[in-house]
Amino acid sequence: MRRPQTTPPPPWLKATYASTTKPLPPPEPRAYKPPPPSPTLKEPLETTFPPKQSLIKRLFSTRNVQPLPDAEPKDIARGVEASQRVVRDGFLDPRYRPAARRVTAIICALPLAIYLSYVLFERRFMGKEQKVRAVSFAREEGGPS
Repeated sequence: MRRPQTTPPPPWLKATYASTTKPLPPPEPRAYKPPPPSPTLKEPLETTFPPKQSLIKRLFSTRNVQPLPDAEPKDIARGVEASQRVVRDGFLDPRYRPAARRVTAIICALPLAIYLSYVLFERRFMGKEQKVRAVSFAREEGGPS
């Protein structure tokens, strides 16, 4: 047996779409009041950021880097000594880190880019179909995976 309801139903359970009473008009809009200025900042800071460069421009920058006036002339023996120091100590001179990062990125990305472009070329122009994974029947029947 159902117990009689003693409290009125909540307003969202009432069927207002079928009632004949008109809804109340919306309240009057309040006037906009700007927030008070922040006490810590007297005037807004002007921050300008340089435009973000693409990955290609960052990897292969074509800017003209001028050597410093007190830079030493290019010396092959100096380069050989620096490379031997890297092999011996395992520490790269901080001046070469950006170049090493670029070379590492190229070495890692280039084989993937070549292979994936070839696979996509085969699919697009040679008519090769995408591989379809074989469905395991043990998973469909609820067995161990």
